[in-house]
Amino acid sequence: MQMHTKSITLLCAFFSFVLTAPAAANLNPGSFITKSGVEVTPTLKTGLSSNSNFFSTSDNKESRLIWAVTPNVKALIKNGPDSYKLDFGTSSALHNKDAVDNYTQINIGGDIHKEFSSLHRLDVTGDADWLYESRGRGLTEGLGDAADELVKYKLQNFTARYEYGAKSSKAQIALDAVYLNKNYLNFREISQYRDYDKSSIGITGYYTTQALSRMFVEFQQEYFRYDLLELNGLSRDSDDIKLLAGMEWDATALTSGSFKLGYQNKDFDNPERESFSGLSWEAKINWSPLSYSTLQVFTSRAAKDPLLQGDYIKESLYGVKWNHNWTDDLSSLARVDYTDERYTGDFGRKDKTKSLHLGLNYTTNSFGMVSTYVDFVDKTSTKNSIEFDRVVIGINFTFALKAN
Repeated sequence: MQMHTKSITLLCAFFSFVLTAPAAANLNPGSFITKSGVEVTPTLKTGLSSNSNFFSTSDNKESRLIWAVTPNVKALIKNGPDSYKLDFGTSSALHNKDAVDNYTQINIGGDIHKEFSSLHRLDVTGDADWLYESRGRGLTEGLGDAADELVKYKLQNFTARYEYGAKSSKAQIALDAVYLNKNYLNFREISQYRDYDKSSIGITGYYTTQALSRMFVEFQQEYFRYDLLELNGLSRDSDDIKLLAGMEWDATALTSGSFKLGYQNKDFDNPERESFSGLSWEAKINWSPLSYSTLQVFTSRAAKDPLLQGDYIKESLYGVKWNHNWTDDLSSLARVDYTDERYTGDFGRKDKTKSLHLGLNYTTNSFGMVSTYVDFVDKTSTKNSIEFDRVVIGINFTFALKAN
């Protein structure tokens, strides 16, 4: 699938501007302290974007103008090394053509960090989100505007991490537990078979090799359990095991990052489904030749559950991201991603997705930050109905209290 000439011209012009500008200037929002000692940080982001292919279709494309408003409030209580956080936000979108696509999402989250001593640390996080799938994504993939309303769902996520060992010691050990629940709230004729729970446990052992680096071995066991089985369908329940080894290091003169490589086994309860056994990895390397410029290279590979078709997806991701601060107030961001997805099952579907993001951020002392961006996505597939390309151009204004 080829990018349109108009899109190429627009992206090249924007990229030229970014590279010759005298884009992320990072916003540090201010806060206020209540009488009870709670630090409250409110922000408000609003913006306008133009989407050239709102329904993610290969032909008969429909463009949309979208106005978005995202208020957020964070609350923080500090008690020595311990901290307690609460995050509440909403995200609303208004469309210029069809009110049925307007929505308001809700996000609620909390975080507790507790240090019982220099040897014992505990982090607990929880989130509850009421969300909507984008048109042409998820359950409506390849359907265009056939659905008469947005697909909505609820997502709940809980994580706990316990660490033993002083940060200054040669060795530490960490125990992890995760629980995730996803439930769709409409289109129940189809979506009831996609409700699931995921629980996992893990253990990681760390060994410090130098002052700024440490090696680790990680074991993780995940359990996927779906609420209902389709009539004459095959069970989608599976157990997933990963055993990875790697290294992480803090910033040195030029680099920082982490990588881990190992073995993944995804085994389905139903023997008629094809299981996965093979290499899995994650890597993220930062190179900072200048204090104000960072180039990041990242990649990952893993088997994951598909939403609609197939037994599992072998997903490989490769990308490069460049952040550059031109001044204290002006910064740019450029990111290129390539994703290869290979579906297993009885149809052998293969998807390839290329994406490009270009952004420019300008922070002001008067109200917050102005951000402009261009996103391009080009997806090809052996299933023609889900191929598409899209260009999104937007500008956002983030309002915040002045930082102290």
